Amino acid sequence: MGSIRVAWWNLENLFDTKDDPISNDFDFTPAEGWTDQVYAAKRANLAAALNELGPELLGVCEVEGDDVFAALLADTGNTHLKVAVDPEGTSDLRGIDVSVAYDDRKLRVLETRSHVVHLRYATRDIFEVVFEVVETGARLVAIASHWPSRRQGRLRSEPLRIAVAENISYLVRDHVRFDSLTYEELRAADDLAAVQARWETPVLIMGDFNDEPSDRSVVEHLQASSELDRVVGPTNAITAFAADGAAYRGDDTWLFNACWKFLAPENSGTFFLDATRDERFANRYQVLDQIVVSRGLLSGPLRLDPAGVTLHQSDTFATQPLRRPRKFNRTTLKGTSDHLPLTARIDY
Repeated sequence: MGSIRVAWWNLENLFDTKDDPISNDFDFTPAEGWTDQVYAAKRANLAAALNELGPELLGVCEVEGDDVFAALLADTGNTHLKVAVDPEGTSDLRGIDVSVAYDDRKLRVLETRSHVVHLRYATRDIFEVVFEVVETGARLVAIASHWPSRRQGRLRSEPLRIAVAENISYLVRDHVRFDSLTYEELRAADDLAAVQARWETPVLIMGDFNDEPSDRSVVEHLQASSELDRVVGPTNAITAFAADGAAYRGDDTWLFNACWKFLAPENSGTFFLDATRDERFANRYQVLDQIVVSRGLLSGPLRLDPAGVTLHQSDTFATQPLRRPRKFNRTTLKGTSDHLPLTARIDY
């Protein structure tokens, strides 16, 4: 019996001090007060916080590429935390990226793929990593993403997040379902076991969705449910071959959202926001960061316990007793990020 500690965290604008001519990072240069001293303090605070979390699989966003992420990991002193290198970099206009790190004693990287959704501008990448668990050889698919922001207003920007949700749903479907031709070959061979085994592929989705678990992009388009039975129950099991490949490929692929439980409690959310330019919020604590899993990660040899998914609100990360994120302050050099991290554990 072993386990993998998982964490997701929006690092809130972890830029180095160099002006990248390709991206709009002007706020993070010495001329704007983002000096070497300020950058070092931000990194030191984040590194200390990561050591408190102790992740063995870590997804982050709002970091200026793998080099900056690697420098942060080096500051933790944990030589076993490695960056899952993304050769594609980022297409984001601000230059922020999505990155993944892993403990090389627990996991090894088999494949990495970077995807973007082409709207008017390309979105931040959807970063997909296929891991192998070192001790057991089991495969684990991790998908990390940072969805388009609500800066233009929640409803006005919603179609952008729906587009990203649909693309992630498509990626998940390709991991848990065969293509139509392979499916027909397996049906001809009466090999239902192969179809069922693929359906149980463990997939972990983590990210800053910029929508909440109950929003349309997450429920209807990512198909992430609040009901365990919807995902692991008999109605979501494959017990026979479908009428044809199209019916098999086109059927629902329900996922479980482990973060619904954070919606109800008072002062519970990964992000605190009173208002935008266009609207004020009655509920200022927002559950924007989420962990979503496939059926195979709830009932297979690799198993995430939904009860173990936590919103990390210790004094390092959150003000007390209101539990609002301790945003990094350039003047006092205190704080970490305007988001709180999520933690989870995968047992094997």
